[in-house]
Amino acid sequence: MQNGKAIMLALLVVMLALGSTPVVVSETSLGANENAVHLPAQAPTDLSGISVGIYYIGYYDIRVNHSLTALINMYKWMNATVRIFNTTDIVNGSLWACEILSIPEALGPTLEYKLTDEGLQAIRDWVAAGGSYIGVRGSAAMAVQYSYFEGIWTEFNLALINGTSYEVEDLSDITMTNLTINTECTGPDLSDMPENMSVLFRTGRYILPNEGQEVICIANYSHSNLPAMVAAEYGDGNLFISSPHFEFEEDSDRDGTDYFDSYEDPDSEWPFMLKIATWLVESSPTVCNLTEWPTTPPPSGYLIPPEALVIGGGLGVVAVVVIAVYLRRR
Repeated sequence: MQNGKAIMLALLVVMLALGSTPVVVSETSLGANENAVHLPAQAPTDLSGISVGIYYIGYYDIRVNHSLTALINMYKWMNATVRIFNTTDIVNGSLWACEILSIPEALGPTLEYKLTDEGLQAIRDWVAAGGSYIGVRGSAAMAVQYSYFEGIWTEFNLALINGTSYEVEDLSDITMTNLTINTECTGPDLSDMPENMSVLFRTGRYILPNEGQEVICIANYSHSNLPAMVAAEYGDGNLFISSPHFEFEEDSDRDGTDYFDSYEDPDSEWPFMLKIATWLVESSPTVCNLTEWPTTPPPSGYLIPPEALVIGGGLGVVAVVVIAVYLRRR
């Protein structure tokens, strides 16, 4: 990604949504100022002042539910502001309130169906303008154009990476497995990370780019040396995807769920993910943030800590000022 002078682009977007009243976000919830343009004087140590949007797929599924809960707690541990969005929110422009979009585990085809073509296009547009996408397992798979899994070829529409994800056939369906971290990678500075990391694997994939597609290999499966975690650019933005689960803390309750707690994990992936997340934000333009946007909270039965919900309320007629600041922050 090229360095350059700051280019400020002010766009006025008027959105009509169902309902009658807009949801107004306070200056406090946005961070340092209402436009939330973050220009740290030095490299950040966490995600303070950064907004992370997490997609709520809209139905109860135990895997999705626990993955979402663990992601919320992981980003809160990083001191990020967490916002929960559904498909309607994304279509109506809510991504422009965030620097990072993170999507929980779910089946890739189901995610794409739920997001709709409009939602997928909204994600692509936002990443291309400088947003950072983080996907795990199913949401990682749909970020790669082609898939070969369980004997079936699939073409995904999100397709932020031109390549193919292939089924890992030589690991158990659910197991802890070792990854070898690329401590000398050309992307995030992982030189102080351990060379190996134990992660939860659940019928996952390895990712191979097509010719001409540049990716940064972040970590390989230790047993096969095939890519398990990769990063890439998409337009002015970037993404990190991982087939193994990084969000669960199998030996700790700080992820807010006891899912997979029966597995022994000698290390935490959260410090590693903090390195990844801060690098994504710092190596892409600041995309924007809104002072108002529509949102619909998940149902009360969903396992989301109430304090994690920054905003709630119905959809309304919303006038949004989007400020995109194309500025490198390191």
